[in-house]
Amino acid sequence: MTTKASAEDTTAPEETPPEDPRYTVEPALIESQGRSVAVVVVDRLCDAALAKLKTPDAWRTLSFLQMRRLARESCAKRDDYLSASQPVLETIFRMLLVSPSGTMALGDIHETLVRLWTTSPSPRHIGIDALRRVLDHAGHFGIGEVESK
Repeated sequence: MTTKASAEDTTAPEETPPEDPRYTVEPALIESQGRSVAVVVVDRLCDAALAKLKTPDAWRTLSFLQMRRLARESCAKRDDYLSASQPVLETIFRMLLVSPSGTMALGDIHETLVRLWTTSPSPRHIGIDALRRVLDHAGHFGIGEVESK
C-alpha cells in the first residue's frame, strides 16, 4: 500500500547559506606588534598615490583612513597594483586596503585571487577552505576577521 506524502514532507529543509566571513586591515593588530601603521601602509602605496603628497614625508601626518582613501583613489584601478607574483597575504592586504568598504567577504577575496592568478604566466590555485585558514592566521599581517553584528 502506498501513501501520498504531504506537501510539508516533500519540501527540502531550508539550507543555511555557508558562512562567508569578512576580513579587514586592523591597524590595532599592526600596532600591537610594535609596528607603525603608517610605515606599513606607505610601503604599499603606488607611485601615483605618493605623487599626490605635498612633500615626500607628508604620509607621516596622515591617519590610516586618509592613507586608505589615498590608496583607493590612486592605486585601486592600476593594473600593476595587484600582481600574481606577490605573496598571497601581500595581495590580500592590498585588496583590503583599496576596497570601497575596507572589508571583503572571503568569497570575494577568493574570486579576485583566482581571477588574478589564472591570468598569470605561472597560474596558482588556493581552495577557499585553505584561504580561510590562511586569513584566520594573518594577524601578523594586520588582517583580521570582522566581527558579525
